[in-house]
Amino acid sequence: MSSVALKSVGMDFPGGFELFKNLNARFDDKAINFVVGRSGVGKTTLLQIIAGLLPPSRGKVFVNDINVTGFNRSEMLRYRKYVGVVTQNSSLVLDRSVYENVAMPLRITGMSGQDIRHRVGASLRVVGMSDASNLLPTRLSSGERQRVSIARAIVHRPKLLVADEPTGNFDRELALEVLGLFDLFAERDTVVVVATHDPNLVSHAERVFELENGTIESLSRKQSSMESAE
Repeated sequence: MSSVALKSVGMDFPGGFELFKNLNARFDDKAINFVVGRSGVGKTTLLQIIAGLLPPSRGKVFVNDINVTGFNRSEMLRYRKYVGVVTQNSSLVLDRSVYENVAMPLRITGMSGQDIRHRVGASLRVVGMSDASNLLPTRLSSGERQRVSIARAIVHRPKLLVADEPTGNFDRELALEVLGLFDLFAERDTVVVVATHDPNLVSHAERVFELENGTIESLSRKQSSMESAE
Protein backbone atom coordinates (compact mmCIF):
# COMPACT_ATOMS: atom_id res chain seq x y z
CA MET A 1 0.00 0.00 0.00
CA SER A 2 1.19 3.51 -0.85
CA SER A 3 0.43 6.49 1.38
CA VAL A 4 1.06 10.18 2.01
CA ALA A 5 0.74 11.46 5.56
CA LEU A 6 0.67 15.01 6.90
CA LYS A 7 2.02 15.44 10.43
CA SER A 8 1.33 18.77 12.18
CA VAL A 9 1.75 20.71 8.93
CA GLY A 10 1.55 24.49 9.19
CA MET A 11 1.83 27.14 6.49
CA ASP A 12 2.53 30.83 7.06
CA PHE A 13 2.79 33.68 4.59
CA PRO A 14 4.36 37.16 4.84
CA GLY A 15 2.39 39.59 6.94
CA GLY A 16 1.62 37.05 9.63
CA PHE A 17 -1.08 35.20 7.68
CA GLU A 18 -1.44 31.61 8.87
CA LEU A 19 -3.11 29.48 6.20
CA PHE A 20 -2.65 26.09 7.87
CA LYS A 21 -2.41 25.63 11.62
CA ASN A 22 -1.96 21.94 12.29
CA LEU A 23 -2.86 19.60 9.44
CA ASN A 24 -2.90 15.88 10.16
CA ALA A 25 -4.20 13.50 7.51
CA ARG A 26 -3.34 10.32 5.66
CA PHE A 27 -4.03 9.73 1.96
CA ASP A 28 -3.90 6.13 0.71
CA ASP A 29 -4.12 4.36 -2.65
CA LYS A 30 -6.97 2.11 -3.88
CA ALA A 31 -9.48 5.02 -3.96
CA ILE A 32 -9.42 8.73 -4.80
CA ASN A 33 -8.73 11.06 -1.87
CA PHE A 34 -10.89 14.17 -2.38
CA VAL A 35 -10.01 17.47 -0.72
CA VAL A 36 -12.94 19.90 -0.55
CA GLY A 37 -13.38 23.40 0.78
CA ARG A 38 -14.47 26.87 -0.25
CA SER A 39 -12.31 29.05 -2.47
CA GLY A 40 -9.28 30.44 -0.66
CA VAL A 41 -8.94 27.78 2.06
CA GLY A 42 -5.68 26.47 0.59
CA LYS A 43 -6.54 23.45 -1.54
CA THR A 44 -3.97 24.37 -4.19
CA THR A 45 -1.33 25.13 -1.55
CA LEU A 46 -1.95 21.76 0.08
CA LEU A 47 -1.44 19.94 -3.21
CA GLN A 48 1.77 21.89 -3.83
CA ILE A 49 3.08 20.86 -0.41
CA ILE A 50 2.22 17.20 -1.03
CA ALA A 51 3.84 17.30 -4.47
CA GLY A 52 7.07 18.77 -3.10
CA LEU A 53 6.60 22.05 -4.96
CA LEU A 54 6.25 24.14 -1.81
CA PRO A 55 7.85 23.47 1.59
CA PRO A 56 5.57 23.80 4.64
CA SER A 57 6.46 26.31 7.34
CA ARG A 58 6.14 23.63 10.01
CA GLY A 59 5.51 19.91 10.29
CA LYS A 60 6.36 16.98 8.05
CA VAL A 61 5.10 15.15 5.00
CA PHE A 62 5.73 11.40 4.89
CA VAL A 63 5.51 9.38 1.68
CA ASN A 64 5.53 5.66 2.41
CA ASP A 65 6.91 6.54 5.86
CA ILE A 66 9.79 8.59 4.40
CA ASN A 67 10.02 12.22 5.54
CA VAL A 68 10.21 14.11 2.24
CA THR A 69 10.25 17.51 3.96
CA GLY A 70 13.77 16.66 5.07
CA PHE A 71 15.02 16.19 1.51
CA ASN A 72 17.77 18.37 0.10
CA ARG A 73 17.39 19.92 -3.37
CA SER A 74 18.68 16.93 -5.35
CA GLU A 75 16.58 14.49 -3.30
CA MET A 76 13.49 16.64 -3.83
CA LEU A 77 14.06 16.78 -7.58
CA ARG A 78 14.33 12.99 -7.58
CA TYR A 79 11.12 12.74 -5.53
CA ARG A 80 9.22 14.91 -8.00
CA LYS A 81 9.92 12.38 -10.73
CA TYR A 82 7.47 10.12 -8.92
CA VAL A 83 4.77 12.80 -8.76
CA GLY A 84 2.21 13.59 -11.46
CA VAL A 85 0.37 16.93 -11.50
CA VAL A 86 -2.89 17.76 -13.31
CA THR A 87 -4.28 21.30 -13.36
CA GLN A 88 -7.72 22.63 -14.27
CA ASN A 89 -6.66 24.23 -17.54
CA SER A 90 -4.45 21.37 -18.83
CA SER A 91 -1.44 23.71 -19.45
CA LEU A 92 -0.53 22.05 -22.73
CA VAL A 93 1.95 23.62 -25.16
CA LEU A 94 -0.36 24.60 -28.00
CA ASP A 95 2.19 24.56 -30.81
CA ARG A 96 3.38 21.03 -29.99
CA SER A 97 1.57 17.84 -30.91
CA VAL A 98 -0.22 15.67 -28.39
CA TYR A 99 2.66 13.21 -28.60
CA GLU A 100 5.27 15.92 -27.91
CA ASN A 101 3.28 17.28 -24.96
CA VAL A 102 3.07 13.88 -23.31
CA ALA A 103 6.72 13.10 -24.06
CA MET A 104 8.07 16.28 -22.44
CA PRO A 105 8.55 14.90 -18.90
CA LEU A 106 10.49 11.95 -20.30
CA ARG A 107 12.73 14.01 -22.56
CA ILE A 108 13.79 16.06 -19.53
CA THR A 109 15.04 12.87 -17.85
CA GLY A 110 17.09 11.88 -20.91
CA MET A 111 15.13 8.70 -21.61
CA SER A 112 15.88 6.97 -24.91
CA GLY A 113 13.65 7.57 -27.91
CA GLN A 114 12.41 4.00 -28.03
CA ASP A 115 11.40 4.02 -24.37
CA ILE A 116 9.70 7.38 -24.81
CA ARG A 117 7.63 6.07 -27.72
CA HIS A 118 6.57 3.06 -25.67
CA ARG A 119 5.64 5.10 -22.60
CA VAL A 120 3.78 7.82 -24.53
CA GLY A 121 1.86 5.23 -26.55
CA ALA A 122 0.82 3.38 -23.40
CA SER A 123 -0.28 6.56 -21.62
CA LEU A 124 -2.37 7.76 -24.55
CA ARG A 125 -4.05 4.36 -24.77
CA VAL A 126 -4.99 4.50 -21.09
CA VAL A 127 -6.79 7.83 -21.54
CA GLY A 128 -8.29 6.89 -24.91
CA MET A 129 -6.34 9.42 -26.98
CA SER A 130 -4.14 7.22 -29.18
CA ASP A 131 -5.75 8.50 -32.38
CA ALA A 132 -4.89 12.11 -31.48
CA SER A 133 -1.14 11.57 -31.16
CA ASN A 134 -0.21 13.81 -34.10
CA LEU A 135 -2.82 16.53 -33.52
CA LEU A 136 -2.19 19.93 -31.99
CA PRO A 137 -4.07 20.69 -28.73
CA THR A 138 -5.97 23.45 -30.55
CA ARG A 139 -7.79 20.71 -32.50
CA LEU A 140 -9.08 19.09 -29.31
CA SER A 141 -12.10 19.71 -27.10
CA SER A 142 -11.57 20.78 -23.47
CA GLY A 143 -12.27 17.23 -22.30
CA GLU A 144 -9.78 15.79 -24.76
CA ARG A 145 -7.15 18.29 -23.67
CA GLN A 146 -7.63 17.25 -20.06
CA ARG A 147 -7.19 13.61 -21.07
CA VAL A 148 -3.88 14.53 -22.71
CA SER A 149 -2.89 16.42 -19.56
CA ILE A 150 -3.59 13.30 -17.53
CA ALA A 151 -1.56 11.19 -19.96
CA ARG A 152 1.35 13.60 -19.49
CA ALA A 153 0.99 13.39 -15.71
CA ILE A 154 1.14 9.58 -15.69
CA VAL A 155 3.68 8.96 -18.47
CA HIS A 156 6.52 8.60 -15.96
CA ARG A 157 4.40 6.19 -13.88
CA PRO A 158 4.07 8.30 -10.73
CA LYS A 159 3.33 6.85 -7.31
CA LEU A 160 1.54 10.08 -6.36
CA LEU A 161 -0.93 11.93 -8.59
CA VAL A 162 -2.35 15.30 -7.52
CA ALA A 163 -5.10 17.06 -9.46
CA ASP A 164 -6.22 20.63 -8.80
CA GLU A 165 -9.86 21.17 -9.84
CA PRO A 166 -9.33 18.87 -12.86
CA THR A 167 -13.03 18.88 -13.77
CA GLY A 168 -13.84 22.49 -12.97
CA ASN A 169 -14.83 23.37 -16.53
CA PHE A 170 -16.75 20.18 -17.30
CA ASP A 171 -20.37 19.12 -17.11
CA ARG A 172 -21.19 16.30 -14.71
CA GLU A 173 -21.01 13.53 -17.30
CA LEU A 174 -17.55 14.52 -18.50
CA ALA A 175 -16.37 15.15 -14.94
CA LEU A 176 -17.34 11.62 -13.89
CA GLU A 177 -15.60 10.25 -16.97
CA VAL A 178 -12.34 11.98 -16.00
CA LEU A 179 -12.66 10.83 -12.39
CA GLY A 180 -13.06 7.30 -13.70
CA LEU A 181 -9.53 7.58 -15.11
CA PHE A 182 -8.21 8.65 -11.72
CA ASP A 183 -9.90 5.63 -10.18
CA LEU A 184 -7.89 3.39 -12.48
CA PHE A 185 -4.61 4.83 -11.23
CA ALA A 186 -5.67 4.61 -7.58
CA GLU A 187 -6.42 0.93 -8.07
CA ARG A 188 -2.88 0.47 -9.42
CA ASP A 189 -1.18 1.54 -6.18
CA THR A 190 -0.97 5.25 -6.99
CA VAL A 191 -2.00 7.72 -4.29
CA VAL A 192 -4.48 10.06 -5.99
CA VAL A 193 -5.41 13.36 -4.33
CA VAL A 194 -8.02 15.51 -6.08
CA ALA A 195 -9.01 19.02 -4.96
CA THR A 196 -12.54 20.08 -5.88
CA HIS A 197 -15.16 22.64 -4.89
CA ASP A 198 -17.99 20.60 -6.41
CA PRO A 199 -19.91 18.72 -3.68
CA ASN A 200 -21.77 16.67 -6.29
CA LEU A 201 -18.57 14.90 -7.29
CA VAL A 202 -17.90 13.65 -3.77
CA SER A 203 -21.45 12.76 -2.71
CA HIS A 204 -20.69 9.03 -2.93
CA ALA A 205 -16.90 9.14 -2.51
CA GLU A 206 -15.19 6.80 -0.10
CA ARG A 207 -12.59 9.32 1.11
CA VAL A 208 -13.33 13.03 1.52
CA PHE A 209 -11.23 15.54 3.47
CA GLU A 210 -12.44 19.07 4.21
CA LEU A 211 -10.14 22.06 4.60
CA GLU A 212 -11.62 24.74 6.84
CA ASN A 213 -10.20 27.39 9.17
CA GLY A 214 -6.64 26.16 8.74
CA THR A 215 -7.39 22.53 9.64
CA ILE A 216 -8.36 19.36 7.79
CA GLU A 217 -10.96 16.77 8.73
CA SER A 218 -11.90 13.42 7.23
CA LEU A 219 -15.59 13.70 6.42
CA SER A 220 -15.80 9.99 5.59
CA ARG A 221 -14.49 9.14 9.07
CA LYS A 222 -16.93 11.60 10.61
CA GLN A 223 -19.81 10.03 8.68
CA SER A 224 -18.74 6.53 9.79
CA SER A 225 -18.77 7.67 13.44
CA MET A 226 -22.29 9.10 13.05
CA GLU A 227 -23.57 5.87 11.49
CA SER A 228 -21.99 3.82 14.30
CA ALA A 229 -23.70 6.01 16.90
CA GLU A 230 -27.04 5.36 15.28
